[in-house]
Amino acid sequence: MSELKKIRETKNITQEELAEKSGISVRTIQRIEAGTIPKGYTLKLWQKVLMFLKKIYWLQRR
Repeated sequence: MSELKKIRETKNITQEELAEKSGISVRTIQRIEAGTIPKGYTLKLWQKVLMFLKKIYWLQRR
């Protein structure tokens, strides 16, 4: 299981919710979770995904 999937499932976030918040398609999230390395524009969007997950992580720890 990919690290993204572990984090996403731990936080009870669906792929659809993550796609909506990040602007990355569900299919692209599925590919990344399967091990595809994002490139170009997707990589920039991927940074938004990681920041979103980090924000959720820290908010839930409080």
